Amino acid sequence: MKKITLEQARVVHDRLLVFDGHNDTPVERVARGEAPFGWLQRDPAYHMDVPRMREGGFDGGFFIVGNGVIANVWVTTQRTLAQIEAHPEIFRLVLRSSDVDAARAAGQISVLITVEGAGRWLEGSVDTLHLLHRLGLRALGITHGEGGAEATMLQGNRSEFGPCTSAERESARRELAGLTDFGRDVLRVSNDLGIVTDLSHINDKAFYEVLELSRLPVTMTHTAAFGVCPHWRCLTDDQIRALADAGGVLGIAFAPMFIDAVAPTIERLVDHVAYVAELVGVDHVGIGSDYDGLGANDVTVVPDVSRLPELTQALLARGFTEDEVGRIWSGNFMRLLRATIDTTA
Repeated sequence: MKKITLEQARVVHDRLLVFDGHNDTPVERVARGEAPFGWLQRDPAYHMDVPRMREGGFDGGFFIVGNGVIANVWVTTQRTLAQIEAHPEIFRLVLRSSDVDAARAAGQISVLITVEGAGRWLEGSVDTLHLLHRLGLRALGITHGEGGAEATMLQGNRSEFGPCTSAERESARRELAGLTDFGRDVLRVSNDLGIVTDLSHINDKAFYEVLELSRLPVTMTHTAAFGVCPHWRCLTDDQIRALADAGGVLGIAFAPMFIDAVAPTIERLVDHVAYVAELVGVDHVGIGSDYDGLGANDVTVVPDVSRLPELTQALLARGFTEDEVGRIWSGNFMRLLRATIDTTA
């Protein structure tokens, strides 16, 4: 372990592009009735707001506008786009990877519009996916855990949640129903449109089917390593290798239950990053905070967005170089964006 002060880490952190793979701030704000969003003011009731984004050196990321039942996707998309249009000095919509770089240069926060729980919002029609893409959607989660035989579902069985064993994971991989016909159609259209496919919350059978069928690299934006914390939402070694072999990226989440059942500390979070880096290389691991995606009173491993430099400090102390920390904070997700959303005219 190296001795790195927080002040030293902040100097490095401020040089880096910080691009988060997953946050639920838009849907959570709609669920709490905010119109317009109150994120221009500091509000400790949330993990994120603009003042604390600035303090934490947060440059942008994937922002969820639909994730199942918490908030209507059309209302959330409208309110998010309205904020971007009303405050162009603060926000920039991400339609190409170059928008992330341009936002950083202009001091803006880049917003990549994302939906998870696609089955609820696509309603069995790829036309709805085309419409969301026209509105600015650039990432789509196959599921938010839902699944079944209904024509709207993208996977045939729902996903499990909670602690589990290796034997249970192997059984799920063999026995669950994977992608539905509609799920395959959505994946094909997502590839055609250059939409990022997010495998977070997916069941183990469908996970491997997506990797077999996708023409573009995919991601699991907010997860962790099963080898460190045996939870259904964490990736097994086989899954991590398969994702990396396909050019994908996984984001380590700040959700305590994914990091450690007993001591979910920043140091333990870095254990997950190091585990993935040692298994498949540092080019396949990022950060997907899941800010404002847990319960209102839950404390994330990095408590709020203003404290992101503390994670940079912990990564540097573990021995990651500045270049490697830069890839973890954004470089790997940026490579993914260039290979997906930049592939269409």
